[in-house]
Amino acid sequence: MNKTSRAYHHGDLRQTIIEAACEHLRVSGADTLSLRALARDVGVSPTAPYRHFDSKNALFAAVAVYGFTLLEVELRKASHRYEDDVELAIVEVGLAYVGWALANPEKYQLFFDSSLIEFGNFKELVEVGQRSFNVIESIIKQGICEGVLIDKPIDLLAGTIWASIHGIASLLISKSDVQLLDIESSVVNVIHRLNEDPRATLELLFNSIKKR
Repeated sequence: MNKTSRAYHHGDLRQTIIEAACEHLRVSGADTLSLRALARDVGVSPTAPYRHFDSKNALFAAVAVYGFTLLEVELRKASHRYEDDVELAIVEVGLAYVGWALANPEKYQLFFDSSLIEFGNFKELVEVGQRSFNVIESIIKQGICEGVLIDKPIDLLAGTIWASIHGIASLLISKSDVQLLDIESSVVNVIHRLNEDPRATLELLFNSIKKR
């Protein structure tokens, strides 16, 4: 594991621990992570992290909150860049989502893993996740108001878009294992196609909710 490059001195210990946890998750996974090991990595006493996180579960939740906050920033950037074009906004927000997930798989894995986080215990995590989803909901609402999208409940259309984007991201994160398979398979071919051109899939997805 690449340990934190500098010892902690007087900055934000909570954030330092979160970032060290992200690095550990990226390199070594969740099973071997411990608060005491992270304390050693950043150069503080073994008990120091417990001032901010009473359990590993709480640390995982904090990493997920951090990740959702970063993701929301990227989604809002894409949304604002194409705010006058609903189709481009949906496609670009989808690409931003997938791109962020691929660049940050160690954070993304925590968003929906109930084996690592008891989501009901962390109100902030639920709220920040909702804010990211709200970006998609806002575009859908705009599309319905402008007569671009079919007139269905906003949460249904936004949920359909999100579920599809999440599926693309999850498949591409796991693609390295599939690409090692030297077989002819429709599933393998789909993952290769998604990897080569996710935009085409997102455009097809938009057309499925577009008003004729």
